[in-house]
Amino acid sequence: MIWMLGLGASAGACVRYFLTNLIKKHVKGSFPLATFFLNVSGALVLGFVVGIKLKTLPYAILGTGFLGGYTTFSTFNTELFALLDDHNYRMAVLYGILSYVIGISFAFLGFMLGQHLIG
Repeated sequence: MIWMLGLGASAGACVRYFLTNLIKKHVKGSFPLATFFLNVSGALVLGFVVGIKLKTLPYAILGTGFLGGYTTFSTFNTELFALLDDHNYRMAVLYGILSYVIGISFAFLGFMLGQHLIG
């Protein structure tokens, strides 16, 4: 099982790397849109995965593995503190608040969609 979890995490990290570069190539600005998109979309999918009540192994591969590699709390914090270090306080507050509020909202939305699907 541990190897499957590692493969899921590797795949999630590869998708994160690809999407981060794609978004940064096409979207410029000080708002860290790539990390924001990855974390919010990951929250939506994880909420859905929890909502449909996957069995242990598929949950470990997708929820813990893939989505653990796909989302990135450490990059979120690094970017948040980089904005603060650049004295871009307004953007830092906006990024922090939006990340938490929309992330939690999307996790709830995904959960509700999953519950409705199996309901």
